[in-house]
Amino acid sequence: MTGWYQIISFLFTNGLRIFLCLYLVMKVLKLSGDRKKAGGLSACAAVFITLLSCLPAPPIFIAGAEMVIIMLILRHLFRAGLRMPLFLMFFYEMTVALWEFMISAGLGIVFRSENFLNRNAPEYMVAVWIVRVLMLAIAFFAVKAGEGINRAISAVAVAGLFGVVFLSGQSIIAIDDEQMTTWIIFSMLILVAVLFFYLTRQYEMEKKIAHLEKEKNVLLMRDYQMLRNTYAANAKLFHDFHNHIEALYRYLEKDRTAEAVSYLESLRSPIEAVTQPVWVGDEAVDYLINSKITLAASREIQMNCNIEYPQHTNIRSVDLVAILGNLLDNALEAVEGTEGNLRFINLTIRRINEMLIIKLENGCKAVPVITEGELKTTKKDAGLHGWGLKSVRTTAERYDGIVETEYGGCRFCTVVTLSYEPVRAE
Repeated sequence: MTGWYQIISFLFTNGLRIFLCLYLVMKVLKLSGDRKKAGGLSACAAVFITLLSCLPAPPIFIAGAEMVIIMLILRHLFRAGLRMPLFLMFFYEMTVALWEFMISAGLGIVFRSENFLNRNAPEYMVAVWIVRVLMLAIAFFAVKAGEGINRAISAVAVAGLFGVVFLSGQSIIAIDDEQMTTWIIFSMLILVAVLFFYLTRQYEMEKKIAHLEKEKNVLLMRDYQMLRNTYAANAKLFHDFHNHIEALYRYLEKDRTAEAVSYLESLRSPIEAVTQPVWVGDEAVDYLINSKITLAASREIQMNCNIEYPQHTNIRSVDLVAILGNLLDNALEAVEGTEGNLRFINLTIRRINEMLIIKLENGCKAVPVITEGELKTTKKDAGLHGWGLKSVRTTAERYDGIVETEYGGCRFCTVVTLSYEPVRAE
């Protein structure tokens, strides 16, 4: 019969294991969701799994029920898919079981007692708690180290293989050969699974980058076409400028002031269309920003720019156009469905030491849809427009940059931070 201390211990260890499994999947797959609610649901799941553990249910049935519950929580909180979470959960459970076996066997060797290998003995729970403490330590390290979770997973897999190999060579306590062989195979499978996971992620990343490059080229071609049209309008206006001056001179020479004023009025629109109120110093960026200002004005959107751009840096014009073009397109799309004082876009570019900060704020009447860390478009042709922030992130990474987004008070804010190096002017 299961003692009360064992039930309490099962309850806490199960809850901790389930919560850390959710945290692992969320961290590795970069899912966003309510962590407090995840903790609460983990506690409820732990109660259910503990009740199953007290019943004469097969371990495989309990493990299966636990995976189903965790999958339901992931679907409810994070809208996650099935394939990768199931893959991670399966090998997570296998790894936890492997380490519980290794720690219990290690304690059995130290204290020369086989009770540590008996799941029904109180000594076995000591090994379980040691494993949970190690899991908490790894989770804490992963939080502090940021992307250190990947190194931690690799270290756990390698250490697991070496651990079972060591146990297979000891003779202090008796371990069934068939059981030992099974754990060696499991440890090798875990290591292969980690390698397979990294190779799969690398392949998906390369495929995503290739797709992003393709989509970015489409967006850049569109923006550069707009710039080309602006250049053409400039060239036509200045080519005809001497003719306009001559016509005005003739009107004024004959004191035909009314006709001169009317003629000037007809020239104001094309001149204002190509006049650039913002100058960054990079021609492509200048024309991009000013074309977006003109587009915003035509849609009755108030666009304010506050720019201090450093000259002679290693930031390529094509990359800056890609970042600003995507951000401004996203802002224009978001503001399009707003009314009143929400129809605004604020662009700020500042340098701090050798960091370039690009901040874009815009009105937004609805909470943006963010899935797996990416902003989702509301347009039907999502194949093109859904890549905006992804393209910005990919471009920013070339300059050791980061992209942060925030929503509050009907305002959506994106901040891009880039590191740059000064270069000599030629």
